[in-house]
Amino acid sequence: MRYKYQELFPGIGEKNKELRNKVVMIIGAGGLGSTVAEMLHREGIPLRIVDKGRIELPDLQRQALYTEGQDNKFKAKEMKKRLEEIDAKTKVKTFHEELEKDNLFLLDSADIIIDCTNDLEIMKMIGDYVKKKTPLINCKYAGSNGAIFISDKKHLFSKVADKIKIGDIMEKGIINATIHLAAGIIVSQALKILVGEKITDNFIVFDVWKDQIRRVGI
Repeated sequence: MRYKYQELFPGIGEKNKELRNKVVMIIGAGGLGSTVAEMLHREGIPLRIVDKGRIELPDLQRQALYTEGQDNKFKAKEMKKRLEEIDAKTKVKTFHEELEKDNLFLLDSADIIIDCTNDLEIMKMIGDYVKKKTPLINCKYAGSNGAIFISDKKHLFSKVADKIKIGDIMEKGIINATIHLAAGIIVSQALKILVGEKITDNFIVFDVWKDQIRRVGI
């Protein structure tokens, strides 16, 4: 009964049972990563999450999963606690470490990888490692802008990342509407992949402040 509305949705239907046996790897437990993780967890999808950072008060403006009482605590550990309060049965495994070349094996055996680090160098490293083995979603965002790269097989992000003119949060700031729009797109694309719907490699770029969103073919 917990997922009856998910099953009623035509895009998923009876395939909803398959979602319980999938694994999504999320890199980064900040504003985007925590939002994506909560949404997927509520859909009943087992998660693995990698992050070594701590919660900081200025970040709560965009990190909806955390509270003031968790200031300076480790994001991955606090996320696991919160997600298990929401749904104790769906598995959440966290890795309290930075993703580096020496531990890229953590990405192995996931059904899809979602990179929420907002770091171009990490995005390139992940893309080069995963290559054509695993579907991959990356996102670069700042201010009211975002660029989401959905890749099933090509993993061309390392070749096109330098063309993205999104900027940096430390310069352009961020509004939480940017995070939530990006998370909604990412989760819908991830669900398509997990139920076996065919996807094409493409960018989705948006400006939530200007009410703009468009798809760019690769």
